[in-house]
Amino acid sequence: MKLAEVELVAGNHFIAMQYYGLILNRTYLVLAVNHHLVGLVANGPVSEKNDHDPLTHLITTSLAVKGDLNNPFSYLNEKYLAKARNLDLLADDLSQANRANFRIGFEEITSVEFDPSKKWGMGNYPHSGKLHIGVRGRKREFILLGKQSGPFLADNIRQSLSGAGNPLKQGAL
Repeated sequence: MKLAEVELVAGNHFIAMQYYGLILNRTYLVLAVNHHLVGLVANGPVSEKNDHDPLTHLITTSLAVKGDLNNPFSYLNEKYLAKARNLDLLADDLSQANRANFRIGFEEITSVEFDPSKKWGMGNYPHSGKLHIGVRGRKREFILLGKQSGPFLADNIRQSLSGAGNPLKQGAL
């Protein structure tokens, strides 16, 4: 199944940011497909525009997201999506287009939690809280960009898990 073949409908995807390397970040389009969560890098580092000095202004302006910041799709960068458009989302070489792409089988997920609190360091970027996905004893934090319903997404993932035979049951978290 390729990204170009996936119809984005409510509940089968979310757009989120993850921090890595302490201060760096990347934006993901995360899809629920065929009993997997598939994360595709959909934008590089994002920064809030800063006019402190000319160099900072130049760098932060190029990294700032433009458009309606409440719309999660504003955070996606077509350059990144074009690299992923024809990838087989279920193939072992998913990381070929970007080594940070990931695929998590539903059977590997041990918890799904929504935290409505704001993430420190997000500046003026609107976000709807954080999804914490437990995988093999570790938690991955996904900052929901723009306006997205965290409780709806968490419940939807839990329902998908129980439908895929995962021992997590709806409401067990």
